[in-house]
Amino acid sequence: MKVTIKAAAERRIRGRYPFGHSGDILNAEAGIEAGDVVDVYSEGGPFVGRGYFNPSGATPLRMLTLKRENVDEAFYRRRIREALKRREGRITGTNAMRVLHGEADGTPGIVADLFGETLSVQFRNAGVERHRSVIVRALQAELGATSAFERSDTGESAREGLSGQTGVLWGELPSRVAFYEDDLELSFAPMEAQKTGFYLDQRDNRRLMRGLVRPGQGFLDTYSYTGGFSLHAARAGARSVAIDKDPVALGTLESVARTNRVEVGVRLGDALVALGRLESEKRRFQAAVIDPPTLAKRRDDVPRAKRVFTQAATSVLNMLDPGGYLLISTCAHYISVNDLLDSARIASAEAECGAEVLDTTYQPADHPHLLSVPESLYLKSILLRKEA
Repeated sequence: MKVTIKAAAERRIRGRYPFGHSGDILNAEAGIEAGDVVDVYSEGGPFVGRGYFNPSGATPLRMLTLKRENVDEAFYRRRIREALKRREGRITGTNAMRVLHGEADGTPGIVADLFGETLSVQFRNAGVERHRSVIVRALQAELGATSAFERSDTGESAREGLSGQTGVLWGELPSRVAFYEDDLELSFAPMEAQKTGFYLDQRDNRRLMRGLVRPGQGFLDTYSYTGGFSLHAARAGARSVAIDKDPVALGTLESVARTNRVEVGVRLGDALVALGRLESEKRRFQAAVIDPPTLAKRRDDVPRAKRVFTQAATSVLNMLDPGGYLLISTCAHYISVNDLLDSARIASAEAECGAEVLDTTYQPADHPHLLSVPESLYLKSILLRKEA
């Protein structure tokens, strides 16, 4: 099957950009079905590469290779080995990491996280859905996990016209997937958790904030999910409070806190409402995190998202002691560091305080950001210190 792309798209793709958007497609051969691997040619005739094609997809073309090579089990096994080599020696203190990060690992549509001996997988486009059995064999052969489960119930899958399957891929799946991060024993229920089960991408930031708190200090974990930040702070001796609207996530947090013999107070409900209540209680904190779920899935969502960040940051700064630390984080590609700074700047004015920008952080090494794929940069955080 053959797809022809425009000259401008050819230049981008030869520069290792992996996407062909609707306006990039000049012609697609009749009979191509969603998820077929197609040969891609430029409008001038030369072969460009091979990729998945979905005629009705939001992004119809997803490049796999610039070579004339078979896209088979051996192909996927090579990509998995390359991904593991990329991470070699770069992830320490844990037995959990992201082993495949979609296009950034040359595996568009595959996200896979390894938690000890259990693998969590997402299939996000029609191409990987068509190659499901081959990919599963490759993952099992290369990663050696004793069990694996699928959580393909994502927005990306839905936009590709997929049903969003969940369930066991192989092995006997434990009722709780257990792993460790530094000196914490962590776990989650695989079919009740969000996304792949746990947000591994905040690992470095959790360690950063843990290093800033002292025994007895107050720590506020806003949009906590299962409380990775608050658990680390509690282990350092802080009095942690976690806010989230997901009762299952907070139940997991309480269970994991007991396992690790630490205490974390929980507040169930909307984060902005809960922050207002904490303010009315005149609570004080010495460190805090604001880490909401994706607030901007489109560029048009950014102004509204910034207002949420501003409101949350204003409340937190009102409760933060002078000299206290605030980490503001976003997992939305469309929200930039400057957007976070703008929101924080307005919040500091509303809270009538100054703040120093201490650091800007990004996603960790097992969530690679490729220069040729701007979309692979998504996690951005700013660390502030409140001035007197």
